[in-house]
Amino acid sequence: MVVKTVNQESNAPMTTIVLLFASTLTAMATAAIAPALPEIKIYFQNVPNIEILVRLILTIPAFSIAMGAPFMGVIIDKWGRKNLLIVSTILYGVTGSSGFYLNSLLLIFIGRFLLGVAVAGIMTTSTALIADYYQDIRRNKVMGYQASFMAFGGVIFLTGSGFLAVISWQTPFLLYLGSLVLLPGMLKYLIEPKTESKQHINTNLDKKQRIPYKNVITIYLLIFVVQIFFFTSVTELPFFLTQYLSLNLDVVGITLASLTLSGGIVALFYNKVKQKFNFRVIFILAFGLFGMGFFMISLSTTHAFVILSLLIAGSGFGLLVPNITVWLVGDIPETVRGRILSGFTSFLFLGQFFSPLFSQTLLQFVEVAEIFKITGIALFSIGIIFLGLYVREYLQRN
Repeated sequence: MVVKTVNQESNAPMTTIVLLFASTLTAMATAAIAPALPEIKIYFQNVPNIEILVRLILTIPAFSIAMGAPFMGVIIDKWGRKNLLIVSTILYGVTGSSGFYLNSLLLIFIGRFLLGVAVAGIMTTSTALIADYYQDIRRNKVMGYQASFMAFGGVIFLTGSGFLAVISWQTPFLLYLGSLVLLPGMLKYLIEPKTESKQHINTNLDKKQRIPYKNVITIYLLIFVVQIFFFTSVTELPFFLTQYLSLNLDVVGITLASLTLSGGIVALFYNKVKQKFNFRVIFILAFGLFGMGFFMISLSTTHAFVILSLLIAGSGFGLLVPNITVWLVGDIPETVRGRILSGFTSFLFLGQFFSPLFSQTLLQFVEVAEIFKITGIALFSIGIIFLGLYVREYLQRN
């Protein structure tokens, strides 16, 4: 039996580019069809419970990702990263585009579920390979780039989806075929990390290499909560913008893209921020911006103010994702990296899946605008908790 060890740091630009573009596929998995949700709802308006079902169409891949990721983690730790990434990418293109030629809500749900299985493989393997190939500051930089590429991918996919949704609610599904373009690069530029025997690893496993379960569980819960709140904007903003501001679907896509645009720009500078501040300080700043932006949405009466609010929220989100990921991969030994990252993937996408259930529950009692006020306050409160931890740590040191 073999296990993966950290490979020599890869400096090949094409290797990095392939991994970063592969990461963008995870951003597109659920959000790409978001601008089409109002039209999908109209098309299937006679289906019982369509209000919740149309939102679950967006997030059902998140459920299968969460369920499939632990199995993917075991697979890549035992049998390797590269082959699973290639197979998952093919499955992604086929199942993701299935909504274009399917006309049954049940079949669309099945296609979306299988899409999630593919994303579980892509997300786990691409992050594991980045952790395998790169070390220390270089790893922080590439993790920041990964978050940035995912965000910029979201900008492109949401904007393109908005324009395609004007043609038909089915045409945005064609975006998923773009994944197949990455296959030649994966075959040519990705290298399976070196391996060594499990016995050798166990012999050299000291206390510093043991799994820090407390930190891992904290990170899992943190990404779960963050994704619930983040996808509240993705699932509810299209309805808020069309119903309350009377915006067209193409404008809805551009508006949603402003959230990921600012996140992508900020994530590019994560490595520089991390060199100056520790994890807790970055969390304070990130949750403060994220919460402020969401709270401002609840006060919005114009399109311009919504965009400003999303730009602020996206800036916080752009710091959150790489900060959480770097914190996690820096604490875990490479021998179990696949399994720990698969758990991270599960909680990340479970948050996405439960997001519409969370928002729909709140909608029984409050208006859409109030949801953003509640989530804004909750996010800001998490930032206050990290501020308290930082102050306590500072007082203990002094």
